[in-house]
Amino acid sequence: MATVAQAGELTSAPTPRVHAVRARRRIRINAGFIAMTAVTLLVAFLVLFPLLMLLYGSLWTARPGFPGTWTLDNYIKAYTSADTYRVLGTTVLLVGAKTIFAVGIATSLAWIVTRTDTPMRGTLELLITVPFFIPGLLEAIAWIELLSPNAGTINVWLKSIGVQSPLNIYSLAGMIWVMGLGSTSFIFLLVVNAFRNMDASLEESARASGAGAVRTAMSVTLPLMAPIILSAGMLSFILAMDSFEVPVLLGLPAKVFVFSNRIYAAVQYDYPVNYGLATALGVSFFALMMVLIYGQNRFLRGRDFTIVTGKGYKPRVVHLGKFKYVTLAYCLGFFFIATLLPLSQVLIGSFLRVFGLPRWDLFTFDNYLSILSDLTLWRGLINTLIVCGAAALFEVVLCVMVAYITTRTNYVARRPLEIISWLPWAIPGIVAGLGMLWAYITLPFPLYGTLFLLVIVMLTTGLPLGTRLLSGVMVQLGRELEESSRVHGASWPHTFRYVVAPLLKPALAGAFLLLFVGFSRAVSATILFVGPGTELLAVTLFSYSQAGRFQIVSALAMVLMLMNVTALVVARRFGAFGENARF
Repeated sequence: MATVAQAGELTSAPTPRVHAVRARRRIRINAGFIAMTAVTLLVAFLVLFPLLMLLYGSLWTARPGFPGTWTLDNYIKAYTSADTYRVLGTTVLLVGAKTIFAVGIATSLAWIVTRTDTPMRGTLELLITVPFFIPGLLEAIAWIELLSPNAGTINVWLKSIGVQSPLNIYSLAGMIWVMGLGSTSFIFLLVVNAFRNMDASLEESARASGAGAVRTAMSVTLPLMAPIILSAGMLSFILAMDSFEVPVLLGLPAKVFVFSNRIYAAVQYDYPVNYGLATALGVSFFALMMVLIYGQNRFLRGRDFTIVTGKGYKPRVVHLGKFKYVTLAYCLGFFFIATLLPLSQVLIGSFLRVFGLPRWDLFTFDNYLSILSDLTLWRGLINTLIVCGAAALFEVVLCVMVAYITTRTNYVARRPLEIISWLPWAIPGIVAGLGMLWAYITLPFPLYGTLFLLVIVMLTTGLPLGTRLLSGVMVQLGRELEESSRVHGASWPHTFRYVVAPLLKPALAGAFLLLFVGFSRAVSATILFVGPGTELLAVTLFSYSQAGRFQIVSALAMVLMLMNVTALVVARRFGAFGENARF
């Protein structure tokens, strides 16, 4: 189609696509655009400034805030040291072994509760998910109390009956054990619904051809589920790279170094403090995480994960006969080992005078009374409530704006905003803390040593979780009320405040509580910023664990656990886990 221009020449009419491109290029500077730009700049500052300062610190000769010169010596020393490659190898070995261990157990548990006639399957599914909500710090403390070489309850009992136990939690095997148990429930939650919804026709064909239950599971079910199991394992592998509490509490005493505890040791224990090595390893650690995430995305891109088809079917369970009681015992055994045993140890340990000796004559309430009289713990509790509450509140406000911009507007920078808000997920906690240490200690006004800086640290590290929680809710809202408000002349800020925000109140409350729980458990990102007057409960718990004060640690862990469970129950009431959540 053609039109005649005023100058008399023949020109082509603009296509609809050209009109769309031109419309996108026309940027209207109004209150909404200014507000969205301000949100984008704030998020970019919170995330990118510490990353740039981490890179800057790795190329600087002096410690944060001191004059120095540019240098590559930090990288040269790191990459020419055999210790760095040992750290890399140990990290891969630890995370890889833990992932294989957890994937194997989680897959078998998911198959049992969804594809077999094992009794109490609904109850078992609920029990298997419990370890997912137990903080990694609490898991490490519990297994120290159980398997410490000299005073662990299991080892003390074995020695009392004449068995010289070789069990030692302070080892690479101990780290794999604790991290593997902690990851099993996470992987289980990722794969269990896929097992439940899988088309059973191929399994039924295999059974009709004479294959037994085990052979059908190995030759049909597992190959069909392999892409989902593999993707869940890759995600667990990446997240395990960020593990901090277990490597520090279990690895440092045995001199088993991985990236996270080696960076921490360089800042806390090396003399003189080796910020150069810490930042060089931190940049390398972040680069490794980005490579792993890129590899995961490349693996998943274009793959077909279809296991639920339009063909009608009724899933049939495998009848195990007498073996169904074996699978029942297997599931209950996992719950006992992963949940009941460690939690009961912490609970019992909180009432003992002497760590490792559960005798009636040693029971006492003094540990809880010590908490009441310990001013450091009281400051930690008050600071935790203030800092975590303020951080969760600010996070919800910021993330709901980020979620709105990225899902419901045509803002020109919405895609970069989405990427930047996701980026902290790829930054290990100790690396993020190191970057923020370099970033905020160099500012012209004092922030280091204040509660406000702890709020900023939590605000930065919580961006991915808050944004994902609220984005998922935002896309479920219809646009009719917003459009009606705009048609009647309301501005974007006015529409957001009086139309969108009220519709999101339950989701906002649930997100606030989940973020509060996450912040109250955080150690790796905040530990470099805690000092006298700025104590936090989780970091104090971590410090007391390193000092061997396990009686007080057990009592304090129960207080922290009670806070977390209460917040999670309330969050569940607000629908934070979805209407059909089984927990």
